[in-house]
Amino acid sequence: MRPARLAIAALLALAAPVASAADPVLEALLKSADIPFEVDEDGDYKIVYDWSKEKRSQLVYISGTTEELAGVKLYKIFSPAKLLGEDTIDPALAQRLLGENAQYKFGAWELAGKTLYFGGKVPAGTPAARFETLVSVVAGTADDMEQELTPGKDDL
Repeated sequence: MRPARLAIAALLALAAPVASAADPVLEALLKSADIPFEVDEDGDYKIVYDWSKEKRSQLVYISGTTEELAGVKLYKIFSPAKLLGEDTIDPALAQRLLGENAQYKFGAWELAGKTLYFGGKVPAGTPAARFETLVSVVAGTADDMEQELTPGKDDL
């Protein structure tokens, strides 16, 4: 995995006013992990990872609402790899991604609407450094697939 460097996303801060935090615990975790973020219009936390060497960046989102499993609050981290538009996912690619899902130690490929995402769920209370590592894994995996599926583009 290539080393990730977090962008200070100053343009994001200037582009739009920040919405109020949907989850103060998550906001504190992101600040503790030194991850710059913006809360988007539907309450998700938007992060931009930047790999200056490769001249690439990647959007990552953390859902502003939590899920719960057996009393454990979970944060969903997800990053788009391809906007499908009117296309459907190629059956060979879908089969490949399902096979890859079994190999990942964290995260999985999923379709939501017309977008292919890589994402995973992290328990609330995860230490900040580990949380940042998992966000970075999601960003890097999605960006690698974006490069493969849309050569020469960096739209996400």
